[in-house]
Amino acid sequence: MTQNAIIYARFSTAEQSKGYSLERQKATAIEFAANRDWLVEKTITDEGRSAFHGANRLEGSALHDFELEARNGLHRGKVLVVENIDRLSRQGAKAAAQLIWSLNEAGVDVATYHDSHIYQAANNSDMMDLFKVIILAQQAYDESDKKSKRTKASWDDRFNAIENGNQKPEKVPHMPNWVKRVDGAYVLDEHRTKVLNEIFDLYINGVGIHRIVTILNERGEPSWTSIYHKRNVNGWFYSYIYRLLTKRTVLGEYVTSDGRILATDFYPQAVTAEKFNLAQAALGMRKGNQKRTGTNRNRNLLSQLVVCSECGGGAHFNHTTDTVQKYTKVSGEVVNYRRKTYRKMRCDRARRKHNCDNQTILNYDVIEKTVLDELLPLLVDKPTNNRAANELSEKIAELARLKDANQSRLDNLIDAVADGGSKALVQRIEKLEADMERQAAEIDEWQKQLAIELAQPSNDDDIALVDSLRDELISDDDEIRTYTRGRVNIALRRLLHRIDILPNDTFRIWSNENAWWLFDDAGTLLEGEQTLAAQSAHQIFPLVL
Repeated sequence: MTQNAIIYARFSTAEQSKGYSLERQKATAIEFAANRDWLVEKTITDEGRSAFHGANRLEGSALHDFELEARNGLHRGKVLVVENIDRLSRQGAKAAAQLIWSLNEAGVDVATYHDSHIYQAANNSDMMDLFKVIILAQQAYDESDKKSKRTKASWDDRFNAIENGNQKPEKVPHMPNWVKRVDGAYVLDEHRTKVLNEIFDLYINGVGIHRIVTILNERGEPSWTSIYHKRNVNGWFYSYIYRLLTKRTVLGEYVTSDGRILATDFYPQAVTAEKFNLAQAALGMRKGNQKRTGTNRNRNLLSQLVVCSECGGGAHFNHTTDTVQKYTKVSGEVVNYRRKTYRKMRCDRARRKHNCDNQTILNYDVIEKTVLDELLPLLVDKPTNNRAANELSEKIAELARLKDANQSRLDNLIDAVADGGSKALVQRIEKLEADMERQAAEIDEWQKQLAIELAQPSNDDDIALVDSLRDELISDDDEIRTYTRGRVNIALRRLLHRIDILPNDTFRIWSNENAWWLFDDAGTLLEGEQTLAAQSAHQIFPLVL
């Protein structure tokens, strides 16, 4: 009886894919199966998955799915064909033996064509198979362990050279896709650098990542994915744009996978520091991976600004369009009912009857008009209260003071050791050095956050931007309206702290944690910072809300 065979092929790195590793494994396995009159049912592959770390057996891998199917009896009587044991596992003898035994127990033979050996499901008592698996698996593990250590040592040497400014460009792999080597030096690719800056500009101006992906794909902009990657033919992706927006490599820095900055000017700078910081600020303000298409995009200019004053939950934005609905009466008469267009905002939890009884429902257009026409003029020339920036500056100053104090202690201890100090002094030096290293890292991180805060435009800049885009907010062109409303939303979220929906059919707009204005459901100013000033001037008793 002809036995069905399933071929398994795997490689770990992109470099192996360039050498056609999969094609070679498949071709050899097919020939091996044909010589034994096995019928090849299918071929399964794991590309770029390491067997040394067990990635080829994790959920989502082809081998994981095969193991699961085998345990459920779907492959009983079949044979799994692989090049050798280390294609299945490089995690040591125990892991490899357990894998092969579990497949055998599920009725699956395992054949390795490298040595023409078959681990048969019916031979559970064959001690030679047991010894063979253990020996080969341990050899594969030892080989991978040595390779891993050599690779780590190689990268450590390379990182040390970069940190000391001695690394030559031609010896560094994985350079950014907007950089190329010319005559042994790094230079910017003019077109790709232009596209990179366009991506940053679009995002800073309120265009979401999904929309950026669509823009690039619609115009046929070639993606930067490696030609060896299967995604290369599928254009731009959300995840890739997100990585571009967050990579400090665009500033010219060399950053390791664990976030260490080894050099600040290793590559030519493609994006200015101000633009990078603005993008990080925009990333911090935007929430979720939301995708809107067609005419539904960016209808809500106040997205992520409006909350319920009672429960603190977000507001629900409801938009109904002007449509005609047909209703047939029992008599057979057809009646047309017109649904009017309206846009409303209310507490989402109250709408869902979940832990809130705030029943206020406001006209969205009134809130939007109030913000644009009534509130923004009140904010002109009002100084920006950047509390976050002030707090970061205070933290940096305090930590710098502590670090300087530790440096003085360290200098004194080093002098004491030079005069013949004890072992305890040496230990104190080591602890101080560790503390100072940690403090330096914290200062560096807070300085980056401070740069992001300070990069944001002033109140007057944002107000001028909103005023300049008024006409485009209601443009008939969907592309123009979508782009503009996204830009204005980001500007408003910088200008305003929040907008509260109150249970008495009013709403309160906060420009910061201390300044607010109260409006009724028609957009009439009732009370707030300006009216308080007027009351004070006329010696009227203080307002209490």
